Amino acid sequence: MNVCNYTMDCEQFSYDFVDKNQSRLNELFQTDGLQSYFTIPQSDKFYMKISYPKKDYMRDIQQITHDFFIKFILATLLLSTIALFFTFYSLRPIRKALQLNDEFIKDILHDFNTPITSMILNIKMFKEEKGDDPFIKRVSHGINNIMMLQNNLKCFLQHSPSQNTQVNIAIIIKKSFDTMQATYPRLTFHYEKDNDLIRISNAEILTRIFDNLLSNACKYNKPNGQVSVTIRGTAISIKDTGKGIQDISKVMQRYYKEQDRGIGLGLHIVQKLIDELNIEMKIESEVGVGSTFILDFKHLKKA
Repeated sequence: MNVCNYTMDCEQFSYDFVDKNQSRLNELFQTDGLQSYFTIPQSDKFYMKISYPKKDYMRDIQQITHDFFIKFILATLLLSTIALFFTFYSLRPIRKALQLNDEFIKDILHDFNTPITSMILNIKMFKEEKGDDPFIKRVSHGINNIMMLQNNLKCFLQHSPSQNTQVNIAIIIKKSFDTMQATYPRLTFHYEKDNDLIRISNAEILTRIFDNLLSNACKYNKPNGQVSVTIRGTAISIKDTGKGIQDISKVMQRYYKEQDRGIGLGLHIVQKLIDELNIEMKIESEVGVGSTFILDFKHLKKA
């Protein structure tokens, strides 16, 4: 408007002359569009009134608003694209490291097969020559422990469940119990069963769960400690007199360890498997006294 005041060469504005009113000078009014008043050189009676129609004013406001939102959306999309690119770029080394880790574990598992198979064959040959020797039995259980670790690593990499069948859970845990009892002869074992637990489920997964829990109960127990398994109703409790758990909230996390032994995968795999079968688990533990894992199979589902 200031420019048009001097040139009067602005087609979008209309011009008029009005009586002087000091209150109007240099003020912008919006009563009916935009209006402003300017002095006229060598005129003591009149001001020049320059008006911008309300219709044109509203149209310009809408256009400005429209352009602003278009630019805002384009800027948002551009920034989101850049952020997404940098996110993928920064995560690339992590993905590559995880991929290398998985490939390394697969190679180790593959290399395990030959020596494990050789040990199993030699143990069978020793059994045929020596009979049921306690030393051979302990070596055989040690090999079984290595195979359990191998199965845990396979489960860590991928899930390939076996077929669901009708199983007696009490019998499955009793087999794991007997294996651990033979492997750890210096511990005292107690087994108490009030009833059987017959369900349609995955025997392989259940065995892996019990093997991990019982193995931990034995490995981290005190010298001449005790391991107890109790079956009542739909619940199975595994109790030990070991070192106890310092932080129960973290004990199921991957790679979490409170001891020097192990790699921190066993209980994480247990958590993964019980979630898959919808098994409820409660942990009670006291440092220096021991731990109790209570598994409830009330809502057990097929794998």
